[in-house]
Amino acid sequence: MGINRILNEYKIPIIIFLVAIASGFFWNQKIFGQIIPGADPLFDCVAQDLVYRGSFTCQGEDTFAEPLYPLFLAVIYKIFGVDYDIVRVIQIIIFSATAIFVYLIARQFFSFNFAAFTALMTAVFYGLANQAGLIMTETIFTFLIVITVYFACKAASEDKNIYWCIAGVSLGLATLTRGIVQFLFIFFAINVFIYYYRKLGFSGSILKSGIIVLSFVIVVLPWITLGSASGSVSPRGGRVLFSRTGWMERLYPHYSAHLVGHLFGYYFSQKFDFEVKSSDFRDDPEQEQKVREFRSAGKSQGEINDVLLEQAKGRILKAPHKYILVSVLDFISLNSPIIPSGSLWQNTAIIHPMFAEGRHPEISGAFKTAIILGLRFTWFAFMFLTIYGVIKSIKSPENNGLGWGKIGWIILVILYFNLAYSAVHAIPRYALPIYPFYVILAIVGIGRFFNLKWLFFQESKISEF
Repeated sequence: MGINRILNEYKIPIIIFLVAIASGFFWNQKIFGQIIPGADPLFDCVAQDLVYRGSFTCQGEDTFAEPLYPLFLAVIYKIFGVDYDIVRVIQIIIFSATAIFVYLIARQFFSFNFAAFTALMTAVFYGLANQAGLIMTETIFTFLIVITVYFACKAASEDKNIYWCIAGVSLGLATLTRGIVQFLFIFFAINVFIYYYRKLGFSGSILKSGIIVLSFVIVVLPWITLGSASGSVSPRGGRVLFSRTGWMERLYPHYSAHLVGHLFGYYFSQKFDFEVKSSDFRDDPEQEQKVREFRSAGKSQGEINDVLLEQAKGRILKAPHKYILVSVLDFISLNSPIIPSGSLWQNTAIIHPMFAEGRHPEISGAFKTAIILGLRFTWFAFMFLTIYGVIKSIKSPENNGLGWGKIGWIILVILYFNLAYSAVHAIPRYALPIYPFYVILAIVGIGRFFNLKWLFFQESKISEF
C-alpha cells in the first residue's frame, strides 16, 4: 500500500493522532526537562529499584504500589536510562492512541461525523493531555480502560470470543495499574451474562462470562500469588479507608459548610463558617502517624493495611450515616472541574480551595466570584449534557437510542468509577479515565438537545478507519 493511499484511507485517524500529539506537547511544553513537584515519586522510586536492585521495592523497602506502571517505567529506564522526558514522549503517544480508540468506540455508535468530533474533543482536552507529561499512572490507566470498553463493545456487536478475551486481559492490566478497578470484572461478567441470556440460555451465557473472567484472572492472579500484595492488587485499601474515617469525623460537625465548599468552593463556605478549612478533607495526620509507628515496629505494608482496614470497618459500622454523607462529598469532588493551574499548567488536583483562606488578596471579591461561578456553571452544563446523553442513549434503537447492549459498557464503567471512588476517597484527577466516555455522552446530549441530525446520521465520503 503506497503512502498516498494510506494517507487517503486513514486521513481522519491520522489527523486525530497528530492533533493529540500536538495537544500533548502544547500542554506539557514547560514540563519537559524537569521533575514536577507533586508528581508521585513512588513509581519512579520502585522503577529504579527494579532496574538497579532487581527488586520490587522503594529504596530497598517494601511498597504498596501497583506493579504495572513501575514496570512500564523500568523498561524505559533500562533502554534509555532514567530520562523523564522519554517517558513523557511515550506517554503522549499513548494518549494519542487513546484518542484513536475513542474514535473507534464512537464510530460503533453513530456516524463518522460524531466519531471524528468526539475524538478531536478528547485529543484537545487538556486534562488528559497534561497528565501525559507527569510521572503518574493516569495516561496508561486511561488507555487500558478505553481499550477494555472498545473490545467489550466490539465483542458484543460481533460476537467473537477473542474480543472478550482481549477485554479481560486489558481490564486485568488496568487493575495492575490502579487497584481501584479490581472488582470491575465482576460487573462486566454479570453484564455479559445478561446480554447473552436470551440468545444462548444459562449455560451459553456462563461460558461467555467465563471467558472475560478467566482472561482477567490469568493476568492478575500471578501477582497476587507471588504474595507481593498481601492477597490484593495493592495493599493500600486499608490506609485509604482509615483516612476516610478520619475525614468523616472532621467533616461531619461542619457538613453543610463542606457541602457548599465542594459544590461551589470554600471561598463561599468560609464566609458563613469561619472554622471550616479547605484542607480538612485532604490532610490526615492520624493515618500518617500510625503508619510511621507501625513501620518503626517492623510491620510490612500488607500488615499495616490489614490492621488499618479492620479499624476503619469498626469506625464505619459505628457511624454509617457519617460515612454515607462524606461519600456524597467525594462524589461531588470526583466530578468537579479540572483546570490548568500554575506556571507549568499542571492540572489542579483540587479546585475547592480556590481563593479560600485569603488566597490572592490582590483580586477583588466580585472577580473571584465571577471566576469561581463561571467555572462551576460551565462544568454543571457539561455534566447536565452528559446525563442527558445517558438518558437519550439508553433508550431502545426504535426510540432513537442505542440501547443497553451498546452503550451499557460505557455507563457501567462510569457508574463503577463513581461508586468506587465515592466509597473511598476522590479528587477530580481520579475521574480522568472516564472523561473520554463523558465526552462521548456529552456530545450525544448536545446533538439530541439541539437536534443536530448531521452529527448522528450524515456520512462522510472520506474512507473510514
